[in-house]
Amino acid sequence: MSVPEVFFLSQTSGTHRCLFIVLLCSLLTQEVQAQALSNLRDTTVNGWLLQVHYARHWPFADLADRFGSNNAIGGAVKRKTSRNWLWSLEGSYLFSGNIKEDTIVDGLLTSEGFFIGLNGLASSVLLFERGFTFHLNGGKLFALSSSRPNSGLQVMAGVGILQHKIKIEDPDQNVPYVTGEYAKGYDRLTNGWALRQYIGYLNLDERRRLNFEIGIEALQGFTRNRRPWNFDQMKKDDRRRLDVLLGLRLTWMLPFYGRSEERFYTY
Repeated sequence: MSVPEVFFLSQTSGTHRCLFIVLLCSLLTQEVQAQALSNLRDTTVNGWLLQVHYARHWPFADLADRFGSNNAIGGAVKRKTSRNWLWSLEGSYLFSGNIKEDTIVDGLLTSEGFFIGLNGLASSVLLFERGFTFHLNGGKLFALSSSRPNSGLQVMAGVGILQHKIKIEDPDQNVPYVTGEYAKGYDRLTNGWALRQYIGYLNLDERRRLNFEIGIEALQGFTRNRRPWNFDQMKKDDRRRLDVLLGLRLTWMLPFYGRSEERFYTY
C-alpha cells in the first residue's frame, strides 16, 4: 500500500472518529433533554432559560416630570435550580417618543417655533427617550400545583443600573448646534444604581413549546445628571433623583434542562 493511500485511510478514520464523537454527544444531550421533559410533570428540574422580553413602563417620581410611558425590549439568562431557586442576568433597552421635558431647546427657537438651519430656512428637531437597565436578580419559584412543580408564581429582586437621556435627532442634518457634541448640553444624560422587583407567573411547557413569563416589574433608580453643564439652564444640575418605573412584562424563553433531582408523588 502506498504512502498516499495510508494517509488517506488514516484521515478517513480520523474523520469517522470525529463524526462518531459528535453523534454520541448529540444523542447524550437529546437523552438528557428527553428525560428532563418526561419528568416535568412530577419532578423539579434544573436548567438554563434564555429569555427575550417586552415591557411597557409608566414613570413615577422625578422620572414622570421628564417622560411619559415607554417601551422596553431586552434579554436575560436565567438559572433555575432543582429546588426552584432562580438567578438571572438581564438587560433592557428603553425607548419612547413621549417627552414631557420638551422645553430644553426653546431658547433657540424663533417666535414661530422653528430653528434656523444652516441653509437659512426653518428647521425642526425630534426628541426621544433612550435608556437602558442592567440587573442581577435572585428569587424563588413557588409551584401552585404538585403536578406542575416547574411552573408557578415567581418572586424576584435585583440590583443594577438605570440610565436615560433625551435624544435629539436632526432628520435634515441642518441644526448642528443642538446635535453631536452640543447635544450633551441638552440631553440630560442621567444614570445611577437601581433596585428591581418582579412578581409574575412562569410557565414551562412539558412539550417545550409554550414557555413564557408574564408579570409586573418595578424599578427604582437613584440617579444624577452626568453632564457638567446644561446649556438651557446655564448651570450644572447635580441634585439627587429618584426615578421610578412600574410596568407589565411578557417574556418568551428557550429552556435547556439538566438532570432532574427531586420528585413529587401524589396519591
